[in-house]
Amino acid sequence: MTLAIAVKNVDKKNPIEDDAIVRILTTRSKLHLKAVVKYYKEIYGKNIDEDLDTLMSLKETLQCLCNPQAYFSKVLNNAFKDDADENTKEALTRVIMTRSNVDMKEIIEEFDKQYKVPLTQKIEDVALGNYKDFLVSLIRRVA
Repeated sequence: MTLAIAVKNVDKKNPIEDDAIVRILTTRSKLHLKAVVKYYKEIYGKNIDEDLDTLMSLKETLQCLCNPQAYFSKVLNNAFKDDADENTKEALTRVIMTRSNVDMKEIIEEFDKQYKVPLTQKIEDVALGNYKDFLVSLIRRVA
C-alpha cells in the first residue's frame, strides 16, 4: 500500500514533489485508485481525505479522479458563493463547457442530491442576462 505510506510520510509543504504519490496518481487507472481509497479506509478506519485535510491539492486530485461528479458539484457550488474569487467563478463556465459531453448529466444529478436545489435553478438565481440563458440552455440540453 505505497499510497498510504506516501500519504502518511509526505512533506506537508509540497506533496506534489513526492515521487511515490505522483507515480501512483499518474500510472494507476481510476478503477485502481478507487479500490486503493476504499482499501485505505478498511486498513486505517478513516477516509484518505481525512489524512489529506492539510494537503488540498492532493485531496482535490484524488476526489476528482475517484468521484468526479461529487468533485465537480462542489466546484460548481463554490462558484455560486458571494465571496468566490474570479478563478472560482470562472470554474462555473469551465465545468459546464468541459463536462457537457462527458458526464454533465451525472454532475447535475449529484449537485441536486448534495445541495437540494436543481443546478438550473441555482444558475437562474445567480447568473444574469445572456450568460444565464447560455448556461441554462447548455444544462437543459444535457439533462
